[in-house]
Amino acid sequence: MVPWVRSVAGKLKQRLRLDVGREICRQYPLFCFLLLCLSAASLLLNRYLHVLMIFWSFVAGVVTFYCSLGPDSLLPNIFFTIKYKPKQLGLQELFPQGHSCAVCGKVKCKRHRPSLLLENYQPWLDLKISSKVDASLSEVFELVLENFVYPWYRDVTDDESFVDELRVILRFFASVLIRRIHKVDIPSIITKKLLKAAMKHIEVIVKARQKVKNTEFLQQAALEEYGPELHVALRSRRDELQYLRKLTELLFPYILPPKATDCRSLTLLIREILSGSVFLPSLDFLADPDTVNHLLIIFIDDSPPEKATEPASPLVPFLQKFAEPRNKKPSVLKLELKQIREQQDLLFRFMNFLKQEGAVHVLQFCLTVEEFNDRILRPELSNDEMLSLHEELQKIYKTYCLDESIDKIRFDPFIVEEIQRRKIIKSVPGKLMKEKGQHLEPFIMNFINSCESPKPKPSRPELTILSPTSENNKKLFNDLFKNNANRAENTERKQNQNYFMEVMTVEGVYDYLMYVGRVVFQVPDWLHHLLMGARILFKNTLEMYTDYYLQCKLEQLFQEHRLVSLITLLRDAIFCENTEPRSLQDKQKGAKKTFEEMMNYIPDLIVKCIGEETKYESIRLLFDALQQPVLNKQVQKEVTSVTSWM
Repeated sequence: MVPWVRSVAGKLKQRLRLDVGREICRQYPLFCFLLLCLSAASLLLNRYLHVLMIFWSFVAGVVTFYCSLGPDSLLPNIFFTIKYKPKQLGLQELFPQGHSCAVCGKVKCKRHRPSLLLENYQPWLDLKISSKVDASLSEVFELVLENFVYPWYRDVTDDESFVDELRVILRFFASVLIRRIHKVDIPSIITKKLLKAAMKHIEVIVKARQKVKNTEFLQQAALEEYGPELHVALRSRRDELQYLRKLTELLFPYILPPKATDCRSLTLLIREILSGSVFLPSLDFLADPDTVNHLLIIFIDDSPPEKATEPASPLVPFLQKFAEPRNKKPSVLKLELKQIREQQDLLFRFMNFLKQEGAVHVLQFCLTVEEFNDRILRPELSNDEMLSLHEELQKIYKTYCLDESIDKIRFDPFIVEEIQRRKIIKSVPGKLMKEKGQHLEPFIMNFINSCESPKPKPSRPELTILSPTSENNKKLFNDLFKNNANRAENTERKQNQNYFMEVMTVEGVYDYLMYVGRVVFQVPDWLHHLLMGARILFKNTLEMYTDYYLQCKLEQLFQEHRLVSLITLLRDAIFCENTEPRSLQDKQKGAKKTFEEMMNYIPDLIVKCIGEETKYESIRLLFDALQQPVLNKQVQKEVTSVTSWM
């Protein structure tokens, strides 16, 4: 075809299409508009599909999180490298109210035979501490005896048997305390109990500070602000002593040997010694602002811990040297096993007693060893007799030494090794004789105590060591605490508004920090809302890190040289009344250093948000609150009220 003809034909077709399109648009305008929109949308999707997908994914994610997450929703710890696990030393659990069954594990099992748990009678088993710490504790207990027992006891007799029994009881008490401390998660106690009581205390302090202009009157204003919420022990020093007496009596089933509470005179003596001469001065020492400043510096100071100048001392059995008997005269009240064996009436009673204690197999072991010793000590033993003794020794080992044996008795590992090696001629007889006496001794003493008739209950008021005399008033009252709140028992106080009722429960370190920031540091609203949003992300992480941090600080505090130093300070606070206390200048230096450390502890980012002036005023308020001894006692008592016995 000729080229110009093709050109004319193409133009005619294009003109025809345009005419047809125009005609269609005139007749169907809506259809054409929709077709145009679809074409444009197709073009946009091809070019901007990824942008639209990102936008709608973001919107869907926001809607999903808004519907699924609430104020109580928390993400797990994001610091996977920091994991806090309470340390467990694997110490035997104590059952002060009964025995554990070896079959079902119940404490008071009536179906199976109860098993003997030596830790109930000797809780110091497997407890070892450094010799320096042991010596410091022994010194404190020796001073307890020298100051509160020997002055009146030596006027009566020079027999040390009673004091020896007190030594065993004090060792028992300290051993139980150490075992329970090892089983308690101390960082959790601090974060869940102590800080919770501190939050109540801080709110009262803030309310009281608003009513007084001078810090000198802050303590009295806070005591008035507590109103009827003030702990009963803070009414007066005598009320505090009475509270400690009742608390000590509640602890007796846990800190005294079995059946020791049956002796009323002994429990009264122990109660007065512990409550009036140990617990009260110790709590005074811990509530002293100088001590509070010292402990606070240890926890907030980021400098490397002070290194020990001497190598660590070797481990020794807990208070073994302190509990060694001093009495050289044989007691007429003490029964030997030989005497019990020779009298059928005593043997029958002793057997019944051992059945109740789940320790009949201990007596069987002792009788077997007696018979074995009688045979092995014969001169000129024949080979048949030697073989028979070997078989008898193997039987003793299988019956009383094997772990799977139901009559197993815990021996010194060295004794068991000697029996495996069959060194029966030279070493075993003497060691077995010593071993059997050690295991049966506590049962004999308890048996003697159980045979005594119960004492009649006194019909008159009980005598107390800290009676209301001028000499004892000097020990009970001091210039630091005076008479506590000095509030009469029947004084009626106006019921203050309950400031502790909150819409949202405050629980955990993160919530406590938000609370302190809002109440004390007066953080702006935008920062408070930001922290509320971050709570979902970081609350569990902060809780984990806080427990980890506290555990590290406690490990530093419990280092040998620091522990010895704290025990020495406690000893001086309780017993060294005639020595010069820390000078006022030294206390002021310690307080100044504590305030500076508290100021430096606040991060710079927080300071930029709240301002330097607010930071100073807030830290000053917290610092002044810690310098009030009676208010520190209030926090102590609140912690003891919400913390059950460990």
